[in-house]
Amino acid sequence: MNFRIFGILGLSITAFSLVACGDDSSSGANDNETSEALGPMEMLTTPEQEATAKTLKDIAKGKLYSIEYNSDYLLDDAIETGASHSSLELVKFVYSRLLKLPTSQATKAKIDAGCSAFCVKTPDGDVICGRNFDYRFVSSANVLVQNTPISKGEFKSLSIAAMPFLDAEKFVAGSLSDGKMDISPVIAVPYLGMDGMNDKGVFISVLSLDGGKGGAAQYEEGKKPITPSVGIRFVLDRAESVEDALDIFKSHNFFADGDSSAKSYHFIIGDATGHTVLLEYIQPDGKKEWVMNVMDGQNFATNMYMSEGWETFGVGADRLEKIREKLAEKKNVLTEEEAMDLLQAVSQELDPKEVTSNTQWSAVYNLTKKTVTICVDKDFTQKYDFAL
Repeated sequence: MNFRIFGILGLSITAFSLVACGDDSSSGANDNETSEALGPMEMLTTPEQEATAKTLKDIAKGKLYSIEYNSDYLLDDAIETGASHSSLELVKFVYSRLLKLPTSQATKAKIDAGCSAFCVKTPDGDVICGRNFDYRFVSSANVLVQNTPISKGEFKSLSIAAMPFLDAEKFVAGSLSDGKMDISPVIAVPYLGMDGMNDKGVFISVLSLDGGKGGAAQYEEGKKPITPSVGIRFVLDRAESVEDALDIFKSHNFFADGDSSAKSYHFIIGDATGHTVLLEYIQPDGKKEWVMNVMDGQNFATNMYMSEGWETFGVGADRLEKIREKLAEKKNVLTEEEAMDLLQAVSQELDPKEVTSNTQWSAVYNLTKKTVTICVDKDFTQKYDFAL
């Protein structure tokens, strides 16, 4: 069963379309998309925010929502004011500039997520990127963000936002559609994306790192700070290619999370030409400064450093080897179904003792066709298809 939904904000058929499909043995797709009475929206500050929040829909039994975002999230202000120096400063920015919340209520977001990602081609020559987002919270309320920027020169995008970035205990599955919770915080989703693709065919995904020498922090004079999720938003809005994405990171000081984070992150970035890179930040031997290391052509990663001399740091070696073996066997050519099968093979069950366990979503992005297929909470029998 297939269905299409067109945005209540007047988006045309050439903008965003959404198709959710299941096989005949699964429940009908219409049963999964719900439009319960939305909860209160008392913390919003503009009519545009309210119009955006009203597009929120439950499409996967409270584990995945969609939203058609068409409001100003003040990206340049976030960067200019230094809000992208740390997750705490970013949350304070969201509370004070996008919501009516005191910054005293802001807490440091903590996403020590595990993950797996890879980019390959299909037998037909399409460029596809697969991605698992793993984290130890229980089944959570995640949001597919269908973004139409209001500024000229920016690009439409699809991204998946992890609401637990704001509060892991609050944003559990179903919380956004229980009719009671104030859903105002969904206005922060542009800054909560963990992976995504824009209509130029640029893909970016962030994966956590641990066990190295702490979190990256750069202090080059004249450069504004940027954190992982802000970097993702910047790339989706303004990069037409891998080179553009790298220029964004090169022109900003990268902070894993403030000045004293023990965690760091790396990024798989790809585009519709098939160009893929892995971007890491490392400290050369004997140096205090963190430098950007780009591994051109590196098309897969988990939570292990890949830079020379750093390979022993991190977790996910078993997942890394599974992906390496499959891509070598298939010569970096997979169908979309095979890509999802590989994500299933490296998906993780919940282990309360392991932060990087429990796959929240699996996504296969087609950078050529500008589509994405998503499976939620390790249910690989139900697929949700979306298109730019």
